[in-house]
Amino acid sequence: MSSATAREIRSLPVRKESKAAPAIEHAGSRLKEIAPASYHLVWITALLLLVTGMCMVLSVSVAKVVTGEGKYVYLRPQAIAAVAGLVLLVVLARVDYRKFRRLSVVFLGVAGFLLLLVHVPPFGQTVGGGTSYLKVGSLTLQPSEFAKLALILVGAHLLTTRRVRSGSLRAYMWPFGAVGLGICGLVTLEGDLGTAIIIAGLLLGMLWLGGMQMKHWWLVAGTGVVTAAALIFSSPERTSRIFSFLNPSADPQGSSYQLWQSLVALGRGGWFGVGPGESVQKFQYLPKAHTDMIFSILGEEFGLLGAGMVLVLFVAFGLACWQLARRCADPMGKYLIAGCGMLVTLQAVVNIGGVIGALPLTGVPLPFISYGRSSLVVMLMAVGVILAVARRAPARPASSPAVRYSNVTRLDRRRRDGGPRGARIGPG
Repeated sequence: MSSATAREIRSLPVRKESKAAPAIEHAGSRLKEIAPASYHLVWITALLLLVTGMCMVLSVSVAKVVTGEGKYVYLRPQAIAAVAGLVLLVVLARVDYRKFRRLSVVFLGVAGFLLLLVHVPPFGQTVGGGTSYLKVGSLTLQPSEFAKLALILVGAHLLTTRRVRSGSLRAYMWPFGAVGLGICGLVTLEGDLGTAIIIAGLLLGMLWLGGMQMKHWWLVAGTGVVTAAALIFSSPERTSRIFSFLNPSADPQGSSYQLWQSLVALGRGGWFGVGPGESVQKFQYLPKAHTDMIFSILGEEFGLLGAGMVLVLFVAFGLACWQLARRCADPMGKYLIAGCGMLVTLQAVVNIGGVIGALPLTGVPLPFISYGRSSLVVMLMAVGVILAVARRAPARPASSPAVRYSNVTRLDRRRRDGGPRGARIGPG
């Protein structure tokens, strides 16, 4: 071969083996940029639920005219709480979520102090048999609602410390488990077992997200169930709620009255409802129609279609939070998103389940919709925390199509070679 021919061969383009496609997103991308649909779905669904709640509070508030109260008796304070909550939402969404690590301890201390202050006679206010409200002048708030968010913030902080890396039961239960149990105990002393159950559910959810061993998790969960059962059957009122849940028709004029009237309201609604503002059950028939049982009034006025749309909004909110948490590369940000999303969806499930008779009545409000200033402010603050993480947290890069389907290619090749077909799916 001549030197000229050799130079011509070397000058020919060399065909290289195709490599796997790079990751779809860069490692430095923010969560909001990677999952914009989920990011916008969080605040859009929250605002839609808030608007729905304001309309329902107005509808129920008008019914108070028959008792001599103003027709905006519930709407005015709820609107003030909504404005305050939206302001806090915007402020929190603009804060660097990593500052929540230090602020969580301060917020927990304030929430714990308020939970203790409720038991001081000049400040504590008894409503519905439970001393869970704090009244200072014209200001009334429910500290247990703020304790829910405090537990999530401090959990995201403590579950990302070096101490938890050992994986032992003691590492998870001290100090985070002790903090959660302490909050549950203080809320139970107020006589509000329903809120205590929600806080216990948040504690178990955060421990599960934090990677607690399943045997330890089941031990903690089993202890909580036994304790809750003991507290329920130690009180005649709580026991009657359980029996009314098991057999609502046994005492429709007594212990089952509230659940029975709730089912009547839902039954009157039918498919399309009786019309906005046309509810009959809200006129002194259904107790607590403006708070715990407002979903029944919604179902009566807007029917199965309207109630189903509210359920769709809650499901969409939960799925959006799950998607953001799944794609978040920062463990603390992941726990914050998942915890706040769990706060909204868990409380919605417990409330709606009690209203339709699928779960015992617990007295917890429906997020964004029920009348309750403290609850509404906390829920909007939780949305602000989710948006704050999504705006600044790094996103986990998605695997490339070549990596996602590499196992499928390997299986096809093995089948061509006569090898057995594998049973495991690929990493994607």
